[in-house]
Amino acid sequence: KLESMEGLKMSDLLFHIFPNENFIDLSLYQYGYEKCAPGHSFGPAARNHYLFHYVRSGTGTLMADDSKGVTQTYQIRSGQGFMIFPGQVNTYIADSNVPWEYIWVEFDGLRITEALSVTDLSKNHPVYHPHAKEQRDKMAEELSYICHHAEESPFHLIGHLYLFLDYLIQSAHSTQLVSSSKMSD
Repeated sequence: KLESMEGLKMSDLLFHIFPNENFIDLSLYQYGYEKCAPGHSFGPAARNHYLFHYVRSGTGTLMADDSKGVTQTYQIRSGQGFMIFPGQVNTYIADSNVPWEYIWVEFDGLRITEALSVTDLSKNHPVYHPHAKEQRDKMAEELSYICHHAEESPFHLIGHLYLFLDYLIQSAHSTQLVSSSKMSD
């Protein structure tokens, strides 16, 4: 029989720690899934790496410090997500009436800052608003795959992490980027 943990059945929570830190360009630290109880919260806390949550259903609130250290509050709903940046103090809380269910992944690597620079995501804009539904759905599928295949080899999981990151970048690509017709661009 599954035991309860703070009112949650264990089937409502999956948590995995990646056992291998030998990857440099892109590394996985921890990942999981949670169907939160009403009002469930985490934080205030800061992470050493990037932490992305994709909200599959429900709603919640993110309180996160912006680039000047001022706490901003964001309402997040199903189909959206949020990025927590290294060192960013944050708290997130599931809605009391329609609590969220999300999948998360904590990752980092030498080229992550550069990769995320082409998206709308930043400490000042941590909420993921997908611009492309198909890429968003593929990104969510990769997150779910990683979460439910912890027994696979490290190379297998890193491969799927690369696919997740590619779909995240494609679906959150900044619409603010200036395009030009120069061949060098």
